[in-house]
Amino acid sequence: MTTQVLSQPASLDEMFARVWTEGYLTRDQRKTLMSVVLSSTISDRDREVLDRIFHAVRRGWLQLID
Repeated sequence: MTTQVLSQPASLDEMFARVWTEGYLTRDQRKTLMSVVLSSTISDRDREVLDRIFHAVRRGWLQLID
């Protein structure tokens, strides 16, 4: 059994900048976002960034890749 370590950016702002520039979200990035969403403490700023990312995916501005 292998344990996968997710490389988390220093902040969600950095992740947003990276995925917006690249135009896609990888599976590992989605797992990171899921862990943030499921965390019991999430700042208002992080919630705003998550909302922007999810909105961009819904609008088709960001693609989901494996």
